[in-house]
Amino acid sequence: MKMWQITTLSFFITTSVFGNVAAYFNQNPKASYTDPYRNIHRSGDNLEAVLLEEINAAKKSIFVAVQELRLPLIARALVEKKKLGLDVRVVLENNYNYNVMSQRDTSSNDNEYEASRVQDLKAFVDANRNGLIEKNELETRDAIYMLLKGDVPVMDDSFDSSMGSGLMHHKFVIVDGKSTVVSSANFTLSDVHGDLMTPSSRGNANSMVVVHSVNFSKIFTTEFAQLWGNGKRGNFGHKKTYRGAVTTTVRGTKITVQFSPTSQRYNWEESVNGLIANHLSRATKSINAALFVFSDQNLANVMEKRQAAGASIGVIIEPKFAYREYSELLDLMGLGLLNYKCDYEIGNTPWKKAAKVAGMAQLPQGDMLHHKFAVVDEKTVIVGSQNWSDAANYVNDETLIVIQSPTISDLYTQEFERIKRSAKLGAPQWLKDQVQKQEVACSDAGMYF
Repeated sequence: MKMWQITTLSFFITTSVFGNVAAYFNQNPKASYTDPYRNIHRSGDNLEAVLLEEINAAKKSIFVAVQELRLPLIARALVEKKKLGLDVRVVLENNYNYNVMSQRDTSSNDNEYEASRVQDLKAFVDANRNGLIEKNELETRDAIYMLLKGDVPVMDDSFDSSMGSGLMHHKFVIVDGKSTVVSSANFTLSDVHGDLMTPSSRGNANSMVVVHSVNFSKIFTTEFAQLWGNGKRGNFGHKKTYRGAVTTTVRGTKITVQFSPTSQRYNWEESVNGLIANHLSRATKSINAALFVFSDQNLANVMEKRQAAGASIGVIIEPKFAYREYSELLDLMGLGLLNYKCDYEIGNTPWKKAAKVAGMAQLPQGDMLHHKFAVVDEKTVIVGSQNWSDAANYVNDETLIVIQSPTISDLYTQEFERIKRSAKLGAPQWLKDQVQKQEVACSDAGMYF
């Protein structure tokens, strides 16, 4: 079988379900499956198969809110359910609401990331590698084309007249109002399985939580209803009604949910990052976090206080964002990096005692640490689509859930320990040299900091 052919999905999900809550990790070393697009047998939970299991069980409705959707098996399942008369709706980020025939011209685009995504889509849809996009390829490989062809209603965040000023960054699915999938992964090859032409790629490190609960699903259905509006004009960003944190109990497991963005008219403590801080501040033993972006100074300050009170702190960041001047990883290492204006980040507070476990992840070529989770005292998991940043807190449509479960926490702790084993911990010498060089240059230029 050629690597670009889509295989039939057969799978056995090895991650256990505890009560009505389950967690999955696409780089889980205790599980394995065959990637249906590259025909590669690889370790990890098949996150797409988890989604398909929920979608295929649907009897009445499927509501999807995800930044990007490119997996054709997901699109095909949604179209099939729509044909059966189910209420199927999809909300996307406007920057990714295009198919291979309607994509923007990126030939002169300075954004290398966006241009590469367009090229990746073309390569994926062009299954026979002849340089042409044929009808059969569109109908079986291009997820957005498949949804539109199958009359599945699709909306994006430009439908509220804002032209998508923030990111529609959610990644959740609600099935029949009683089952909800919450993910850090977009529904793409690179976020779930791995890069098409890179066999060593295992997909950006992500997790997925499935909750079977009517009350939990109601919370997400309310959020989806705000996004969807009347089906022609949605409500995104600050056009949604503010709702604070809501807690429900799922067979003995407490789960708290809150959605971003929060207007700055409200106190920071009432925001989603405020909810994160609330649970971090309860730590007495440990906080272990694996994060794509960490740039909220307030959260770093909370962590430092918990370390001073005796809790151990571990933070591992995606390399792309680990050592930027705004990265709070620098604070944890006791460093401050001046920007090109010879300024520190506002409120910058390098730790007097550096965290022992602070560094950047090391992953297979092409993969990124896309996680957004923390485990507090090995009994509480903070996870969702929300990066620990001001943009996520104040601008984007985001999800955060807090699961109070030692069993689920153990799964996330295992994932953190797996990442830590190969991570580069501590400040590398080149970074220390860069900090010193920037300080000298700013001092010589007469810039005071």
